[in-house]
Amino acid sequence: MKVIHSLKSILSKAETYRFHFLHKKEAKGILRQIEKEKGRLSPPLKKKAMEYAQDIFGAKRYAPWLYVYSAASGTFKEGWIPDNYYGQVVVPKIQGAYGKLSFAKLYSNAFFKTDRFPDLAYYVNGQWLSKDLSVMDPSAVQEVIFSESDQVVFKRDQSFQGKGVHLIQKNNFKTSYIEQLGNGVFQKHIRHHPFFNDFGMAATATLRITTVLNTSRQVFVRAAYLRMGRSGETHVQSRSQVKVGIEINTGELAEYGHLNDWRSVPKHPDTHMAFTHKTIPYFDEAMALCKELHAKVPYIGSIGWDLAIDAKGQLQILEWNGYNNDIKYSEATQGPCFADLGWEQLWKGN
Repeated sequence: MKVIHSLKSILSKAETYRFHFLHKKEAKGILRQIEKEKGRLSPPLKKKAMEYAQDIFGAKRYAPWLYVYSAASGTFKEGWIPDNYYGQVVVPKIQGAYGKLSFAKLYSNAFFKTDRFPDLAYYVNGQWLSKDLSVMDPSAVQEVIFSESDQVVFKRDQSFQGKGVHLIQKNNFKTSYIEQLGNGVFQKHIRHHPFFNDFGMAATATLRITTVLNTSRQVFVRAAYLRMGRSGETHVQSRSQVKVGIEINTGELAEYGHLNDWRSVPKHPDTHMAFTHKTIPYFDEAMALCKELHAKVPYIGSIGWDLAIDAKGQLQILEWNGYNNDIKYSEATQGPCFADLGWEQLWKGN
């Protein structure tokens, strides 16, 4: 038993080391890009970030993301949450295993008791299921999923960052192809609201809204940004997306957005449409919907929601992420977003 315990300890330490090593590598790359535009992070700011990581979070390994936030903001702000601290300490405490419920896409509509997910059907462990989770014969699948359109989207379970997302056309649909892809959900292909046509992209623009539970177990929106695709893409992908912060009090886009490598841009790089003075339509309704649904799962402390606004102004929830949802972009461009939640105390075991 001692040998097994020792091996588990070694593996755990190795996994932790790798986790922080990868975060440090990512943060250093982003910092280099920001410094190309804004100049080197000053020694006083770097020193302050290092001391804050040690004093507030208990380890200097959390400093690299504080460097990124400081370089992006041009100053240091108390209350920032380093992304690796969020992943290692906060997520297990406020989301845990229950947050992983978001991995299984077939339960979303039933789980939240809503029809706001544009789900059409599911393929799960060799079974074809309808929207109400009843078993379908494979021969009936095509008629069901293409009843309203000649194209649909198939998303594999755990299809993070745009990976595992496939645009399926009716004229070349084969159940055997889906069976090779594995478990996932068919969703309507959403044509976004005309507002987003100003940016000229075929890929459906999405809103990322982050909701949290405060210490009184009330739900609040703490961050939001717009995700847009690039020319020639069928859907938004993390490796090439354009992100623009959204002021949650007004729904207005930030003056500058960012490419995947964190280069700042004042307009979409393909259409040259500026972001400034643009206000997201139905944004208050989008926030209200996210808050309403989050309130149904008060045991998950933070959720990232990906929404689309369709051509008729209807809100469609494409995904929800209740486990290790991204916060670094919001922290760097809009943060600190979570300063009053007590997350900085969680490493102490309180």
